[in-house]
Amino acid sequence: MNNITSELAAIAQNPLQRARRWKEANKGVIGCFPMHVPEEIIHASGVLPITLLGSNETVTASDKYLQPFLCHVARSTLDMALTGKLDFLDGIVFPDVCDIVQLLPDIWNIHYPMPFQHTVVVAGKFNSASSQQYLVSEYNALRKSLENFTGKQITEDDLRQSISIYNYNRDLLHKLYRIRMDNPGILSAREIATLVMTSMLMPKEEHSELLLEVLDKAGDKKKSMHGSTRLIISGSPCVQPEWEVLDLIEKLGAVVVNDDLYAGRRYFNTKVSDSLPPIEALVAHYSTDVPCPTKHNQDKEYAENIVNLAKEAKAHGVIMLMVKYCEPYSFAYPETREELARQGIPHLMIEIEPPTSIELIQTQIQTFIETLEG
Repeated sequence: MNNITSELAAIAQNPLQRARRWKEANKGVIGCFPMHVPEEIIHASGVLPITLLGSNETVTASDKYLQPFLCHVARSTLDMALTGKLDFLDGIVFPDVCDIVQLLPDIWNIHYPMPFQHTVVVAGKFNSASSQQYLVSEYNALRKSLENFTGKQITEDDLRQSISIYNYNRDLLHKLYRIRMDNPGILSAREIATLVMTSMLMPKEEHSELLLEVLDKAGDKKKSMHGSTRLIISGSPCVQPEWEVLDLIEKLGAVVVNDDLYAGRRYFNTKVSDSLPPIEALVAHYSTDVPCPTKHNQDKEYAENIVNLAKEAKAHGVIMLMVKYCEPYSFAYPETREELARQGIPHLMIEIEPPTSIELIQTQIQTFIETLEG
């Protein structure tokens, strides 16, 4: 198991390396900006979709086009393109998840044109019949655009097969999360985040084979932590995990038993239906999978979802990692704070901007954990 997790950790620490190897084998690779991109459609076209989570390196080239007070993932991903780190990609797909990402495709196309570029204009309101119909047209537009680019027709059977492959991967990840909740300390927060993040960076078929081996050997692994304070971690949308923050939480005596991170449970929360036509099933999944402050769904409240995750995992508290300049999640915080207080669930909000200074937040986290222990 250590060999497998080490292999996946190497991929997570150098997230583009595995995709480059895929491209070197004369296979297509398309980058996806985080959240609300129906990867199964790209997979069904025979191209590998990978999620672009930015990097922790200092932003240099993109500062000419994006102001420094904008979110880190937009600035760093554009910076990666402008500095040649994404030169192996055949294309990119954008979802308009926020104001920043809505303006990014035009800037990208002017300063870093690619063979394929497509924007999925995601409905602002999810829980209505009209928005569902609209998303069907948007997903079919992506399908048609990919067919024109690859020269391959994407059949209904192709879509069903890709949905099945993705659902299987989701099932395996859910089993890992159940192991973590039932046996805290068997898998660290870093290991879990690594297992999810690598699912975004390599073929799902290969990743599922590795997950099977991890699951097979997880029962034999001894606990690496013995903390009694159970926490869930929320926040960090669109960005790669804050490795050092996850390590610090457990170093200070707590165990992470659940999360609401994008490179976490938010990525695989539910399965795509196999009883609906494929495009309709994908629309239903990506519009109702998990509440998100970037889109409106009055039937599923973001704050309520955090509370439910905490209760499911029997957590003693919640640590919210608030990415600096992320307006949708910042706007959702006051309501989330009030709902957690109403439910009697303590929380700590930490504003982060990758790369995060551990020294600045260590005292906050330590005090929070000690308060819960008391």
